[in-house]
Amino acid sequence: MIASQLEPTVIKSGDNVIIRMPSLNAKIVSLNPSKMVSLGKFGSFNASELIGKPFGHTYEIEKGGTIVPHTTAGFDNADITEANNKEIVDNPKSQKLTFEEIERLKTMSLAGDVSAKEIIASLTENNEAFDKKTEFSKSKYILRKQRKFMKSFVPLETSVFNLCSYFFEFNPGKIRGIRADTLSQILSLANVYSNARILAVDDGQGMIIGALLSRMAAGGQLLGIHDGDSSNYDVIRYMNLAADSRDLLQTLPWSKLYHTVEPFTEQLAENATADDKSGRERRMRGHAKLSDTIDNLRRGEFDALVISTNYNPKSVIERLVPFLGGSRMLVVYDQSKDVLLETFTWLRQSPEFLNVQLTESWLREYQVLPNRTHPLMNTSGGGGFILSAIHLAPVDKPSTSSASS
Repeated sequence: MIASQLEPTVIKSGDNVIIRMPSLNAKIVSLNPSKMVSLGKFGSFNASELIGKPFGHTYEIEKGGTIVPHTTAGFDNADITEANNKEIVDNPKSQKLTFEEIERLKTMSLAGDVSAKEIIASLTENNEAFDKKTEFSKSKYILRKQRKFMKSFVPLETSVFNLCSYFFEFNPGKIRGIRADTLSQILSLANVYSNARILAVDDGQGMIIGALLSRMAAGGQLLGIHDGDSSNYDVIRYMNLAADSRDLLQTLPWSKLYHTVEPFTEQLAENATADDKSGRERRMRGHAKLSDTIDNLRRGEFDALVISTNYNPKSVIERLVPFLGGSRMLVVYDQSKDVLLETFTWLRQSPEFLNVQLTESWLREYQVLPNRTHPLMNTSGGGGFILSAIHLAPVDKPSTSSASS
């Protein structure tokens, strides 16, 4: 039987979408078909226009809020020539258009009376030095103007990689500075798979928890330990996870770690109102949920323990490692190596752990084009550190009678 091809992922109503603008800025929007999506100077469009279209394509905003597919001009279209830029002098007078004329074009563009293509064409036609540039320089010049004037955008899926890259670029403190490549190493080291039972501590607002859920989408159990009465896994709400995937997650506050659940004995008064009955049912469901979560924790033998915490990692491991199964992975992430050094030394000296490693993630992006392959000038300074170890199964000591016999 021939396997059918996978259908392309399309945007649905209510989805969260990352909108990448020409300036390379981005924002996350929730698509409501009855509302407009505003991108500032890049224009606004009807959210309903995007529903049913595939992710990753470039769309141009037209007057009236409609969008059409747009093909961007890139360096691939530049021909290799012998020309060079040695005769070009950086002189603002090479642009014949005055400042007032350019500002007038910008105003007309915001009103939708003139397109970005017409503005860029006008700028290139009135630039005396444009024809002297090499084809590569022309492409770069046009690309810079597109980022400034083009009313276009690229919708990106809120996948684990895209979300991690988005927050790392625009709000790294929210996810404790974890980079996408570091996150992938955590998932690999922890050996996360479908139907696994994972115990996790994530103080990065759910970036790691969300990645674990994404990897375990087909089944399993994920128990998250958190501060306060309720978890703050904000990143998960941006992920378009199915309801059954979200149901894999159980949460438990630190204050309930050694809690003993008593039977639910609340009784209603004879003159109880409908609100009283509803409140009792809600509390009974909460009690049953807490009891089930604690029972799950008490069973232990988790397949992995993944930690990203604001506390001392050593103290967290001491409290949670009794619930970790034998020959299972312990993975700890932190932005600073110094925070992990004490724990690294302790794990190396402990007979309970094997193959203790402290590694740093390093990433460099490259531009890959014919005859123009080179590393990018700007790169990330660091993506965090990972401490990993294999937890050994505890060995029961023989009793005195057995030893003497």
